[in-house]
Amino acid sequence: MEVDLQAVRRMFEGVLNGCMLREQADRWAYAVVQEEETGVITYSPPFERERIWAGVMYLYGINTMKAPNVYLHSNDDIREAMMAVLCGGVDELAGDDSASLRAAVATPGRK
Repeated sequence: MEVDLQAVRRMFEGVLNGCMLREQADRWAYAVVQEEETGVITYSPPFERERIWAGVMYLYGINTMKAPNVYLHSNDDIREAMMAVLCGGVDELAGDDSASLRAAVATPGRK
């Protein structure tokens, strides 16, 4: 199995724009974790392994509830995590690419 930042981005965006259930994103991340344990996963590009893995680990458990019908992570939490993973940290966001990512993430349904 190969995992890249775009796959992680698609999972985050799918949850945020309502095209994917949190449970689906959690199951995808679970599958990645299982593949990692067997040693058959590759990260593309390899130097982005830590960022990819951070995104996978956030998504693994994204459906955790803190009370009946209340998710532990709000959509704002998910947006912040997505930006941290994809942009290298919320404090480091700068430039046109980061601004367009913020706009895309803040506007559900926009791609």
